[in-house]
Amino acid sequence: MNNTLHAQQQEMMVRISEIEIHPQHLEEYKIILKEEAEASVRLEKGVIAIFPMFQKDNPTQVRILEMYKDQEAYQSHLKTEHFLKYKTTTLHMVKALKLVDMDALDPDAAVQIFKKVPANKKYQATPPAPKPFGAEAFQKSDKTVIRWMGNGGFFINSRGTTLMVDPLLKGFDMPVLFNSPIEPKDIPHLDAVLITHSDNDHYSIPTLKELSPVTKIFHSTVYVDSLMKNEGFRSKGHRIGDQFKVRQVKVRLTPADHDWQNQNPTRTRNFLKEDFAGFLLDTPDGTIWAQGDSRLMQEHLNLPAPDAIFFDFSDNEWHFTLEGALKIANAYPDTPLLLSHWGTIDAPDFTPFNADPEKLKRLVKNPERVIVLAPGEEYTLKPLKKP
Repeated sequence: MNNTLHAQQQEMMVRISEIEIHPQHLEEYKIILKEEAEASVRLEKGVIAIFPMFQKDNPTQVRILEMYKDQEAYQSHLKTEHFLKYKTTTLHMVKALKLVDMDALDPDAAVQIFKKVPANKKYQATPPAPKPFGAEAFQKSDKTVIRWMGNGGFFINSRGTTLMVDPLLKGFDMPVLFNSPIEPKDIPHLDAVLITHSDNDHYSIPTLKELSPVTKIFHSTVYVDSLMKNEGFRSKGHRIGDQFKVRQVKVRLTPADHDWQNQNPTRTRNFLKEDFAGFLLDTPDGTIWAQGDSRLMQEHLNLPAPDAIFFDFSDNEWHFTLEGALKIANAYPDTPLLLSHWGTIDAPDFTPFNADPEKLKRLVKNPERVIVLAPGEEYTLKPLKKP
């Protein structure tokens, strides 16, 4: 045998996963597995193939051909967010699992075969081109201006009071679709940064480290406050329903349900509902609801009508889902919806990052209030006309 081929065969890791699924969970499992397989091949250079199959006469019998560049690539795969999410969300669906390690007869041919397998083109949510801004956006004015920063992040300048909510300006571990409209080093000052929860697309430690020298204080839940204090940030923790002020802006924590981490059997703590929050911001020019990540809760439908919502319409079980987002939109039928948590991450297989604004417009009441901001684009807050 050729020595190079033999070395490749020894290096490559090939496995067949033999899985039996509880029949009542089969359709849900198929969707989750498909998303995970496509994401792994797309996002991980060391994954050659993850190819799911089902027995024709017994579809609860699943077989997955897995091919990795080497053991290191496999170990890296086990630590990815998409694999951990797949593992934790399907744990109760799996009746039996057997892993069979294999050797490839011809590793070179296997790689070439899977390179040539065409992938179905997926919809990728893509935002308008960014509109960069600088220090002028932080100056005092006679209005409240909002700028979407990407994903769940927003910048608010309310008559000179400057805040950011969940800024993700650098250091994310998945590919992003655009450059931030402002670099952290170019931000002159912030009165506060508000963090809704600890997921790293909202609590971005690389971003906050660069913002820390120009930020007076960071606010979040009690749990996230403990994480921030460990990083040396000036921070304060609050409970759901607590209120505080950032100069003339009043802030209240609203409830959220996003404890997906509890499905991970290797977690190091039990997450609580109060570890996650939204923020209701009362400014001189109107009220803003920064929802945070959450499943739909009854409390979300009974707020005083906000004058703007940082609107998450992700069709994902740990977010509102599209159906839940429409319920919120219909509960506040005149409120402008500033789209959030979409079009930032290059991940067509990830529903949390990949909602379609045009679909939302077709379904929502008063679609003209769906505001598709470019990253960095100005939006001036105006109070709703009260009946």
